[in-house]
Amino acid sequence: MLLGEIKEEKIEIKMKLCCKNCNDLLTPKVLLKSEIDELSYIDEEELLQEGKFIEASKVEYNFGIPIEYLINSKSIILKNHSESIRLQGCCGPSEFDKLNQVCVNCNNEIGVLIADCWTSKFIGVNMSKVSLKRLW
Repeated sequence: MLLGEIKEEKIEIKMKLCCKNCNDLLTPKVLLKSEIDELSYIDEEELLQEGKFIEASKVEYNFGIPIEYLINSKSIILKNHSESIRLQGCCGPSEFDKLNQVCVNCNNEIGVLIADCWTSKFIGVNMSKVSLKRLW
């Protein structure tokens, strides 16, 4: 669910994500929207602070699949895809055109983990696979 709160004349955007297939809560804690100047483009380190997300269109990564949000990899509960080919990279996953993260409950493909030696670490989420609130 996206919620907004006004704090010091600034709207704070919040979000939680659930799997559309099984309704499992993927983000136990509320995620807060990050600003561009808060991102850390350091190889092998988290792009975003824990508990943060940002719109993928604001960041200069080119995905071959629909990815709407980037999330700190520790802030969402997913597991690696069973097809190891989706997790290839030099020193870690760096496939920008294949979903490689799935729901731990039902194995629904949710997003892509980017965690190679030449990139910052994050999970990109395909919003057609998740809901902003529990569906049932």
